[in-house]
Amino acid sequence: MDPVMSDLDQKIGGCFSESMSSVFSMLTGREFAIKPQDGNTLDHVGVSVLHQATVVYVKAHYTKGMTGTLLFALPLKEGTMLVDLMLGGDGTPSTELAGDSRDALAETFNQIMGSANQALSDLAGETLSISNVEIFSAEGGDSSGLEEIMGPGPFYDLPLETSQESLGTVIHLLIPDLLIQQLKRKLGIGEAPAAPAPAAPEPPGRRRRRGPAPAPPEPRPGPAAVPAAGPQRQASTVETGNLDLLLDIELPLMVRMGQTEMQLGELLKLTPGSILELNRAADAPVELLVNSKLIARGEVVVVDGNFAFRITEIESTDARIRSLV
Repeated sequence: MDPVMSDLDQKIGGCFSESMSSVFSMLTGREFAIKPQDGNTLDHVGVSVLHQATVVYVKAHYTKGMTGTLLFALPLKEGTMLVDLMLGGDGTPSTELAGDSRDALAETFNQIMGSANQALSDLAGETLSISNVEIFSAEGGDSSGLEEIMGPGPFYDLPLETSQESLGTVIHLLIPDLLIQQLKRKLGIGEAPAAPAPAAPEPPGRRRRRGPAPAPPEPRPGPAAVPAAGPQRQASTVETGNLDLLLDIELPLMVRMGQTEMQLGELLKLTPGSILELNRAADAPVELLVNSKLIARGEVVVVDGNFAFRITEIESTDARIRSLV
Protein backbone atom coordinates (compact mmCIF):
# COMPACT_ATOMS: atom_id res chain seq x y z
CA MET A 1 0.00 0.00 0.00
CA ASP A 2 1.11 3.58 -0.69
CA PRO A 3 3.00 4.69 2.47
CA VAL A 4 1.44 8.16 2.23
CA MET A 5 -2.10 6.76 2.30
CA SER A 6 -1.10 4.27 4.99
CA ASP A 7 0.02 7.18 7.17
CA LEU A 8 -3.26 8.95 6.38
CA ASP A 9 -5.26 5.86 7.40
CA GLN A 10 -3.34 5.60 10.64
CA LYS A 11 -3.75 9.23 11.69
CA ILE A 12 -7.31 9.93 10.56
CA GLY A 13 -8.60 6.42 11.25
CA GLY A 14 -7.01 6.48 14.69
CA CYS A 15 -8.63 9.79 15.64
CA PHE A 16 -12.12 8.83 14.48
CA SER A 17 -12.07 5.21 15.71
CA GLU A 18 -10.98 6.25 19.21
CA SER A 19 -13.60 9.01 19.36
CA MET A 20 -16.34 6.74 18.06
CA SER A 21 -15.48 3.95 20.48
CA SER A 22 -15.42 6.37 23.42
CA VAL A 23 -18.73 8.08 22.54
CA PHE A 24 -20.60 4.85 21.73
CA SER A 25 -19.38 3.18 24.93
CA MET A 26 -20.21 6.22 27.07
CA LEU A 27 -23.74 6.72 25.67
CA THR A 28 -24.77 3.05 25.73
CA GLY A 29 -22.93 1.87 28.83
CA ARG A 30 -21.54 -1.03 26.75
CA GLU A 31 -18.07 -1.70 25.42
CA PHE A 32 -17.55 -0.98 21.70
CA ALA A 33 -14.48 -1.89 19.67
CA ILE A 34 -13.76 0.20 16.56
CA LYS A 35 -10.93 -0.81 14.19
CA PRO A 36 -10.00 1.24 11.10
CA GLN A 37 -9.35 -0.77 7.93
CA ASP A 38 -7.35 0.09 4.81
CA GLY A 39 -8.95 2.88 2.80
CA ASN A 40 -9.58 3.15 -0.94
CA THR A 41 -11.02 5.64 -3.43
CA LEU A 42 -14.66 5.36 -4.60
CA ASP A 43 -17.03 7.21 -6.91
CA HIS A 44 -20.76 7.63 -6.25
CA VAL A 45 -21.54 4.18 -7.66
CA GLY A 46 -18.92 2.60 -5.41
CA VAL A 47 -20.36 4.39 -2.38
CA SER A 48 -23.90 3.25 -3.22
CA VAL A 49 -22.97 -0.46 -2.99
CA LEU A 50 -21.16 -0.24 0.38
CA HIS A 51 -24.43 -1.37 2.01
CA GLN A 52 -27.27 -3.21 0.30
CA ALA A 53 -30.18 -2.12 2.51
CA THR A 54 -31.26 1.42 3.45
CA VAL A 55 -28.26 3.59 4.34
CA VAL A 56 -28.04 6.55 6.74
CA TYR A 57 -25.61 9.31 5.72
CA VAL A 58 -24.32 11.68 8.43
CA LYS A 59 -22.90 14.87 6.94
CA ALA A 60 -21.02 17.88 8.37
CA HIS A 61 -19.20 20.86 6.83
CA TYR A 62 -15.87 22.20 8.02
CA THR A 63 -16.27 25.77 9.25
CA LYS A 64 -12.73 26.52 10.44
CA GLY A 65 -9.26 25.39 9.39
CA MET A 66 -10.45 23.62 6.22
CA THR A 67 -13.26 23.67 3.68
CA GLY A 68 -15.22 20.64 2.59
CA THR A 69 -17.71 18.01 3.77
CA LEU A 70 -17.12 14.94 5.90
CA LEU A 71 -19.60 12.04 5.79
CA PHE A 72 -20.36 8.77 7.55
CA ALA A 73 -22.40 5.96 5.98
CA LEU A 74 -23.98 3.24 8.13
CA PRO A 75 -26.86 0.80 7.62
CA LEU A 76 -30.25 1.99 8.89
CA LYS A 77 -30.77 -1.26 10.82
CA GLU A 78 -27.57 -0.95 12.85
CA GLY A 79 -28.10 2.80 13.25
CA THR A 80 -31.50 2.25 14.90
CA MET A 81 -30.07 -0.57 17.03
CA LEU A 82 -27.40 1.82 18.27
CA VAL A 83 -29.99 4.48 19.11
CA ASP A 84 -32.13 1.93 20.98
CA LEU A 85 -29.09 0.95 23.09
CA MET A 86 -28.46 4.62 23.89
CA LEU A 87 -32.07 5.11 24.95
CA GLY A 88 -31.84 2.23 27.42
CA GLY A 89 -33.21 -0.54 25.18
CA ASP A 90 -31.68 -3.88 24.28
CA GLY A 91 -30.70 -2.94 20.72
CA THR A 92 -33.99 -3.57 18.89
CA PRO A 93 -33.80 -2.42 15.23
CA SER A 94 -36.43 -0.22 13.59
CA THR A 95 -37.53 0.32 10.00
CA GLU A 96 -37.23 4.13 10.23
CA LEU A 97 -35.17 6.82 11.88
CA ALA A 98 -37.30 9.76 12.97
CA GLY A 99 -38.13 12.04 15.89
CA ASP A 100 -36.13 11.42 19.06
CA SER A 101 -34.17 8.61 17.40
CA ARG A 102 -32.97 10.89 14.62
CA ASP A 103 -32.03 13.62 17.10
CA ALA A 104 -30.17 11.10 19.27
CA LEU A 105 -28.12 9.82 16.34
CA ALA A 106 -27.34 13.37 15.21
CA GLU A 107 -26.14 14.36 18.68
CA THR A 108 -24.03 11.19 18.88
CA PHE A 109 -22.16 12.02 15.69
CA ASN A 110 -21.84 15.67 16.73
CA GLN A 111 -19.90 14.43 19.75
CA ILE A 112 -17.83 11.99 17.67
CA MET A 113 -16.84 14.65 15.13
CA GLY A 114 -16.14 17.20 17.84
CA SER A 115 -13.85 14.81 19.71
CA ALA A 116 -12.08 13.54 16.58
CA ASN A 117 -11.50 17.04 15.23
CA GLN A 118 -9.99 18.08 18.55
CA ALA A 119 -7.47 15.25 18.13
CA LEU A 120 -6.84 16.29 14.51
CA SER A 121 -6.41 19.90 15.65
CA ASP A 122 -3.70 18.79 18.06
CA LEU A 123 -1.90 17.01 15.20
CA ALA A 124 -2.31 19.95 12.82
CA GLY A 125 -1.37 22.62 15.36
CA GLU A 126 -4.47 24.69 14.58
CA THR A 127 -8.19 24.59 15.29
CA LEU A 128 -10.37 22.48 12.99
CA SER A 129 -14.11 22.69 13.58
CA ILE A 130 -17.32 21.59 11.86
CA SER A 131 -20.98 22.53 11.65
CA ASN A 132 -23.76 20.53 13.27
CA VAL A 133 -24.46 17.33 11.39
CA GLU A 134 -27.26 16.64 8.93
CA ILE A 135 -28.79 13.19 8.42
CA PHE A 136 -30.04 11.76 5.10
CA SER A 137 -31.27 8.32 4.05
CA ALA A 138 -30.89 6.51 0.70
CA GLU A 139 -31.45 3.03 -0.63
CA GLY A 140 -28.36 0.86 -0.99
CA GLY A 141 -27.32 0.21 -4.59
CA ASP A 142 -28.98 3.39 -5.89
CA SER A 143 -26.49 6.13 -6.78
CA SER A 144 -28.95 8.43 -8.55
CA GLY A 145 -29.41 10.87 -5.64
CA LEU A 146 -26.02 10.55 -3.97
CA GLU A 147 -24.34 13.44 -5.74
CA GLU A 148 -26.99 15.81 -4.36
CA ILE A 149 -26.45 14.44 -0.82
CA MET A 150 -22.67 14.04 -0.91
CA GLY A 151 -21.44 16.56 -3.44
CA PRO A 152 -18.93 15.79 -6.20
CA GLY A 153 -16.53 12.86 -5.84
CA PRO A 154 -14.31 10.97 -5.76
CA PHE A 155 -14.27 10.00 -2.08
CA TYR A 156 -11.66 8.36 0.09
CA ASP A 157 -13.45 5.56 1.95
CA LEU A 158 -12.01 4.67 5.35
CA PRO A 159 -13.96 1.68 6.77
CA LEU A 160 -14.36 1.57 10.57
CA GLU A 161 -15.18 -1.96 11.69
CA THR A 162 -17.62 -1.63 14.60
CA SER A 163 -18.36 -4.48 16.99
CA GLN A 164 -20.28 -4.91 20.22
CA GLU A 165 -21.87 -7.93 21.88
CA SER A 166 -25.20 -7.49 20.07
CA LEU A 167 -24.20 -5.22 17.17
CA GLY A 168 -21.65 -5.57 14.42
CA THR A 169 -21.26 -3.53 11.25
CA VAL A 170 -18.88 -1.38 9.20
CA ILE A 171 -19.30 2.40 9.37
CA HIS A 172 -17.67 4.11 6.39
CA LEU A 173 -15.93 7.46 6.80
CA LEU A 174 -16.14 9.20 3.40
CA ILE A 175 -13.81 12.11 2.65
CA PRO A 176 -13.95 14.03 -0.67
CA ASP A 177 -10.68 14.27 -2.58
CA LEU A 178 -10.38 18.05 -2.06
CA LEU A 179 -10.63 17.56 1.71
CA ILE A 180 -8.11 14.71 1.63
CA GLN A 181 -5.54 17.03 0.02
CA GLN A 182 -6.12 19.62 2.74
CA LEU A 183 -5.77 16.99 5.47
CA LYS A 184 -2.46 15.84 4.00
CA ARG A 185 -1.10 19.38 4.13
CA LYS A 186 -2.43 20.10 7.61
CA LEU A 187 -1.05 16.86 9.05
CA GLY A 188 2.24 16.99 7.13
CA ILE A 189 1.58 13.69 5.37
CA GLY A 190 3.78 12.93 2.36
CA GLU A 191 5.92 16.03 2.70
CA ALA A 192 9.62 15.58 1.96
CA PRO A 193 12.00 16.51 4.78
CA ALA A 194 13.57 19.94 4.45
CA ALA A 195 16.95 19.90 2.70
CA PRO A 196 19.90 21.04 4.82
CA ALA A 197 21.05 24.59 4.21
CA PRO A 198 24.18 24.82 1.98
CA ALA A 199 27.43 25.66 3.73
CA ALA A 200 28.51 29.28 3.49
CA PRO A 201 31.29 29.79 0.88
CA GLU A 202 34.77 30.47 2.22
CA PRO A 203 35.79 34.15 1.83
CA PRO A 204 38.16 34.73 -1.09
CA GLY A 205 41.85 35.08 -0.31
CA ARG A 206 41.69 32.93 2.81
CA ARG A 207 43.83 29.80 2.66
CA ARG A 208 42.56 26.55 4.13
CA ARG A 209 44.61 25.53 7.13
CA ARG A 210 46.50 22.30 6.58
CA GLY A 211 47.56 19.84 9.25
CA PRO A 212 46.15 19.30 12.72
CA ALA A 213 44.47 22.17 14.49
CA PRO A 214 46.40 23.63 17.40
CA ALA A 215 45.34 22.52 20.86
CA PRO A 216 43.22 25.06 22.73
CA PRO A 217 45.00 26.89 25.56
CA GLU A 218 44.61 25.41 29.00
CA PRO A 219 42.25 27.43 31.19
CA ARG A 220 43.90 29.37 33.97
CA PRO A 221 42.64 28.75 37.48
CA GLY A 222 40.51 31.58 38.77
CA PRO A 223 38.72 32.40 41.98
CA ALA A 224 35.92 30.03 42.95
CA ALA A 225 32.42 31.30 42.42
CA VAL A 226 30.82 32.47 45.64
CA PRO A 227 27.04 31.97 45.94
CA ALA A 228 25.09 35.16 46.45
CA ALA A 229 23.88 35.82 49.95
CA GLY A 230 20.26 35.54 50.84
CA PRO A 231 17.62 32.82 50.57
CA GLN A 232 17.62 30.61 47.49
CA ARG A 233 14.82 31.06 44.98
CA GLN A 234 12.25 28.30 45.05
CA ALA A 235 12.03 26.20 41.86
CA SER A 236 8.24 26.38 41.90
CA THR A 237 8.14 30.19 41.62
CA VAL A 238 6.38 31.22 38.43
CA GLU A 239 8.48 33.29 36.01
CA THR A 240 6.52 36.45 35.24
CA GLY A 241 9.16 38.48 33.40
CA ASN A 242 7.31 38.15 30.05
CA LEU A 243 3.82 38.04 31.53
CA ASP A 244 3.05 41.53 30.20
CA LEU A 245 3.09 40.09 26.68
CA LEU A 246 0.11 37.86 27.55
CA LEU A 247 -2.10 40.25 29.50
CA ASP A 248 -4.27 41.19 26.49
CA ILE A 249 -5.21 37.56 25.71
CA GLU A 250 -8.93 36.90 26.11
CA LEU A 251 -9.90 33.82 28.16
CA PRO A 252 -13.34 32.24 28.69
CA LEU A 253 -14.73 32.86 32.19
CA MET A 254 -17.49 30.70 33.65
CA VAL A 255 -19.40 30.70 36.94
CA ARG A 256 -20.38 27.13 37.87
CA MET A 257 -23.19 26.54 40.35
CA GLY A 258 -22.97 22.77 40.05
CA GLN A 259 -23.12 19.90 37.62
CA THR A 260 -24.81 16.53 37.08
CA GLU A 261 -24.78 13.57 34.70
CA MET A 262 -27.75 12.07 32.87
CA GLN A 263 -28.42 9.55 30.14
CA LEU A 264 -29.09 10.71 26.60
CA GLY A 265 -32.62 9.31 26.85
CA GLU A 266 -33.34 11.50 29.89
CA LEU A 267 -31.85 14.51 28.11
CA LEU A 268 -34.20 14.09 25.16
CA LYS A 269 -37.20 13.99 27.53
CA LEU A 270 -36.49 17.43 29.03
CA THR A 271 -39.29 19.96 28.61
CA PRO A 272 -39.87 23.55 29.81
CA GLY A 273 -40.38 23.32 33.58
CA SER A 274 -38.13 20.29 34.07
CA ILE A 275 -35.94 20.50 37.20
CA LEU A 276 -32.32 19.31 37.24
CA GLU A 277 -30.81 18.56 40.64
CA LEU A 278 -27.15 19.63 40.82
CA ASN A 279 -24.40 18.13 42.96
CA ARG A 280 -23.92 21.25 45.13
CA ALA A 281 -25.72 22.24 48.34
CA ALA A 282 -27.68 25.50 48.29
CA ASP A 283 -25.31 27.16 50.78
CA ALA A 284 -22.09 25.92 49.12
CA PRO A 285 -19.84 28.50 47.41
CA VAL A 286 -20.12 28.97 43.66
CA GLU A 287 -16.99 28.31 41.55
CA LEU A 288 -15.28 30.71 39.15
CA LEU A 289 -13.44 28.98 36.30
CA VAL A 290 -11.13 30.59 33.76
CA ASN A 291 -10.21 28.47 30.75
CA SER A 292 -11.93 25.57 32.59
CA LYS A 293 -9.52 25.94 35.58
CA LEU A 294 -10.81 26.77 39.08
CA ILE A 295 -9.30 30.04 40.38
CA ALA A 296 -11.85 31.39 42.90
CA ARG A 297 -15.02 30.73 44.90
CA GLY A 298 -17.78 33.09 45.89
CA GLU A 299 -21.50 33.80 45.77
CA VAL A 300 -24.03 34.98 43.22
CA VAL A 301 -25.45 38.46 43.85
CA VAL A 302 -27.65 40.91 41.92
CA VAL A 303 -26.26 44.27 40.76
CA ASP A 304 -28.50 46.73 38.90
CA GLY A 305 -30.88 43.94 37.93
CA ASN A 306 -28.11 41.66 36.59
CA PHE A 307 -26.51 38.58 38.10
CA ALA A 308 -22.98 39.16 39.40
CA PHE A 309 -20.32 37.16 41.22
CA ARG A 310 -18.78 38.24 44.55
CA ILE A 311 -15.41 36.59 45.26
CA THR A 312 -14.95 35.19 48.78
CA GLU A 313 -11.93 32.92 48.22
CA ILE A 314 -9.21 33.22 45.58
CA GLU A 315 -6.04 31.36 44.70
CA SER A 316 -2.64 33.06 44.99
CA THR A 317 -1.22 34.86 41.95
CA ASP A 318 1.35 32.10 41.34
CA ALA A 319 -1.30 29.38 41.59
CA ARG A 320 -3.58 31.24 39.18
CA ILE A 321 -0.81 31.66 36.59
CA ARG A 322 0.23 28.00 36.87
CA SER A 323 -3.37 26.87 36.38
CA LEU A 324 -3.70 28.80 33.12
CA VAL A 325 -0.46 27.74 31.39
